Amino acid sequence: MNKTISFCCLIIYIGASVSVVASRPEWVSDQNKFMLDFVGSQFLAILGTILAITLASIANIHLELNKIEERFGVEGGLEKTRRNLRQNAAWLIGLFVAGIMVVAIKPLVSSTALGGPVANLSALFILLFHILQLTSIMQLVFQIPPTMKR
Repeated sequence: MNKTISFCCLIIYIGASVSVVASRPEWVSDQNKFMLDFVGSQFLAILGTILAITLASIANIHLELNKIEERFGVEGGLEKTRRNLRQNAAWLIGLFVAGIMVVAIKPLVSSTALGGPVANLSALFILLFHILQLTSIMQLVFQIPPTMKR
C-alpha cells in the first residue's frame, strides 16, 4: 500500500467519522459499551504492545541493513530505506503519545455531547494510523532482497 492509498484511507475515515458524529453520535459515544471500555487502559495497552514489538523489529531491520551494506561495501546505499524506517518509528512513538493524550483528555470532554464521540473516534484514528504504519514497515521488509555471500 503506497502513501496515496494510506492518505485516502485516513481521509475516508475522517469523512465517515464526521458523518457518524453528525448523524448518530450515540454509536461512538460512551453509551456504546465497547467504546467505553476500549478507549482507556486497553487502548494504551494495545498501542504500547505494538510499539514495543515494532521498535524491536525496526532495530533488527536496521542491523540487517548494516549487514547488507557491509557485505556489498556500499556505505549509505540504503539511505532512503533507512529514512523511511526512521520516519515510521517516529510516527509510532508520536501516535503512542497522542494515544496517551486522548485517554487523558477523554474524561474531561466526555461530559459534552460531542466530546466523548470525538475522543473515541480520535482513538480509532490513531489505531488506523498505527495499522498503516505497520503496513508500511511490512512492505519495506518484503522489499529487502536476498543477498548472496561473496
